[in-house]
Amino acid sequence: MHTYLPFINNSKPEKRNNAIRQFIRKNKLSYLTHFTRIDYLKSILQFGILPASVLKSNKTFDFVRRNDVTLPPGWDGLVSMNISFPDYRLFNQLQNHQPSDWVILLIDPRVLTDFPCYFFPGRAIETIENAPAPGMPLTDYQNASDLKALFMDRNDVKRKDLDIPSFYTTDPASEVLSFFPIAPSYITQVWFHSDYKFNMWVLSNTEFAVTQDRNRWACGLQYFSPRSDYTYWKRGTVRSK
Repeated sequence: MHTYLPFINNSKPEKRNNAIRQFIRKNKLSYLTHFTRIDYLKSILQFGILPASVLKSNKTFDFVRRNDVTLPPGWDGLVSMNISFPDYRLFNQLQNHQPSDWVILLIDPRVLTDFPCYFFPGRAIETIENAPAPGMPLTDYQNASDLKALFMDRNDVKRKDLDIPSFYTTDPASEVLSFFPIAPSYITQVWFHSDYKFNMWVLSNTEFAVTQDRNRWACGLQYFSPRSDYTYWKRGTVRSK
């Protein structure tokens, strides 16, 4: 098995970005999602969502514990996100039965045009680890057509059978990888598991929390639960990133 290498495809970026913007409006894509441990929230709201390569190389982030599920070498400079809803099967795998110790970040979809991104119809690893030869750059999966493919029927999956809204990807594991960190200004909302966990976090970070926009905070199980079509996907298995 060979692994692709990341490669930014800069072919006709304006044409691509205009097509992506039109698709975002048409399908009402309001946000992307990223889940993280609650202990890292203050750092993320200060420095942004940083790739593993930055976290590893900067002693400021020595307190960050990396997930067991990671991307292959060479890909640790990219940031992983999902569109409209977290990859709840992977999220459940990482929670270790402690969902309240995590938060869900909602991210402005402008990142899809402001930064070069990969659009994978399933988990990124499923494509990355299938290069026909070693050291090949992955130039595909970066165009508007690749984003649209995340919302199309497949041979064995029909969206009408899933009964999902236009802004849900067909496969809940579909993944977006950004070549650049996600600045705090792109984080539009933070979801806590409960009012209790939110209040506890604020008590531990009061001086910082009062500087934040109150509209950024939200509490509830909306993004901590499976997607509405989970009965269709529950027979599937979770693969590692």
